[in-house]
Amino acid sequence: MRGVVAVQVADFPTGWRPFGARVKRWRKSAIRFTAAAVFTFLALLGLDAGRRIGAPPRLTPAQQQAAARLVRDRLSGPDPGRLGVEAPSAALDELVASNPVVVSVYGQGRPGERDPVVGSWRPTETEPSLPLSEALDRAARAAVERRHARDHRVPARLTVKVDLLGPTRTVWLSTQWWLWWSLQPGRDGVLVTRGDEHAWFLPSWAVERGVAPAEAARALLDQLANGGNGPHLVRFRSTSFVQGPDPTAPALEVYRGNVLLGQPTEASVRQAVVEAADYLAGSVRADGRYCYVYLPIQDRCGHDYNLLRHAGTTYSLYQVHREAPNERRLRAAERAMDWLRAQVRLAEGRGAFLLEGDKAKLGGAALALIALVEREKALGDGRDRPLMRQLAQFLMSQQREDGYFHSYFAWKPGVRLPEHKSIYYPGEALLALIRLHQIQPEASLLEAAVRGAHYLVHDRWTWAGAELYVPPDAWLAQALVELDVVVSDDAFRDYAYAIVETTEMVTLRREEGAPPDFVGGVGNGLADPRVTPTGARNEAATAAWRMARSRGEHTRAAALRRLCLDAAGFQLNQQYRPENSYFLPAPQRARGGFRGSPLQAAVQIDYVQHNVSALLGVLTIYREGNS
Repeated sequence: MRGVVAVQVADFPTGWRPFGARVKRWRKSAIRFTAAAVFTFLALLGLDAGRRIGAPPRLTPAQQQAAARLVRDRLSGPDPGRLGVEAPSAALDELVASNPVVVSVYGQGRPGERDPVVGSWRPTETEPSLPLSEALDRAARAAVERRHARDHRVPARLTVKVDLLGPTRTVWLSTQWWLWWSLQPGRDGVLVTRGDEHAWFLPSWAVERGVAPAEAARALLDQLANGGNGPHLVRFRSTSFVQGPDPTAPALEVYRGNVLLGQPTEASVRQAVVEAADYLAGSVRADGRYCYVYLPIQDRCGHDYNLLRHAGTTYSLYQVHREAPNERRLRAAERAMDWLRAQVRLAEGRGAFLLEGDKAKLGGAALALIALVEREKALGDGRDRPLMRQLAQFLMSQQREDGYFHSYFAWKPGVRLPEHKSIYYPGEALLALIRLHQIQPEASLLEAAVRGAHYLVHDRWTWAGAELYVPPDAWLAQALVELDVVVSDDAFRDYAYAIVETTEMVTLRREEGAPPDFVGGVGNGLADPRVTPTGARNEAATAAWRMARSRGEHTRAAALRRLCLDAAGFQLNQQYRPENSYFLPAPQRARGGFRGSPLQAAVQIDYVQHNVSALLGVLTIYREGNS
């Protein structure tokens, strides 16, 4: 055949095969290896899941209180080294400990003292169980001995925590990847033993120390690995409860290192707002900048900064001043606003923008304008009206005829603009224009807002007439709700509701099996829910509730109310307060701040801002929901 060369395999060197054949063989081998690895891994996980870890013992609130009192009496009694308990509480008389009992003592107000003093009782072959009161006594006595070995003093203001361990279960593999998969942070503790030696990592320490149990397990294994037989690693779960310095206060259950508040009330939400504002005011430095990230376990501030979040946080301080006027908080807000004004630059013919590094962001001008409008609503002195108009001029200069907003501005020749477009800057700009129109009505502001809303609702995430995506944009949702007051447009209304529906789909619910400290949070099941998305989306939900109620959509309003209150419960559980700050070296500095998640201790100013703004909306629901 013309154009075809017939070649026999035998004509090639021995062992050679055509390239396509080799690729096919390698591909088959890779597929088989991958399938075998995945099957083995899933089989191990399945076997591990099938060996369910035993549940720890449960105590009633009265029994927890009695146990805490017994431990406290042993710690502060006249003769801490004596054996036995003179008068064990009747509430504990019939309870038996057949698994380890651990007592932790935290000395609040002791600079530099981060780790608690820990004492424990463990069952042995000769003593497989004890009455719970005696086991608690043994553990507390061991803690006192450790305290004496450390500094010979028992702190006057101490917090005690009791862990009653459930049955242990051997961890099959000690490789790092297996430990990461098999140990659940905040729920699983580990115990490593070698002969008579042992070392703990309690479940709550994942939060208290910011260390994953997988990392702790490896460290403990290495610690006890010298000589003799290898150490033995087991995992466990515990019932844990804590009592603060006040011995008359109730003992509170600890879950994943978190002390849960229960259902929010109007009073608790208002207190949370005020304490959050106090935290922010206390974090404003003399130059007007905030402690942007506070690391409460290390008791220090981080070094990052962000102008947009500075502006949003200052906005929330003025929001709280309208709700609960306070001179100290106002002075802090004014210092922060002075710093923000100092970042303003003028562009000829385009108004005023804010410069962060070498970037001029649409969102920076928008959030600064929102903060200035809130200040004017709170104080009404007219000081910033010219600046507000200049910022609005800049926002409108960034808008195309079709309503699209450019996210960045080339403020000088040679500036390279980022290629990405912000999801949130346009919604922030829209809200800023609407808010300014509320206090300074101008047709140009309203017209720019309507054009921007039309583009964001109808054109931004659509293709061929089909809606591809609805972003969880709380700024835009609030803007559409407030625009609905002056320009009633069903498309704008429906899009605001659609934004909230994206939140509802990823809200963790009790009836769907969410853990108690996750209920109401925004999450996808692959990671712990975070407080900032929850707070921000609750800003959108509370705004949507106002719109539903004003439009007479009572069924929708009721559903939104439930969504908002569930989120508020999660938000309040992430706020530092005396009950859940027992492990911090400086609990007063953290008080009122919102940590990132149930497992993340750091506080960032935007975490606080979004949660404050959302909780102010929840207060409105409490006040007006039944009127």
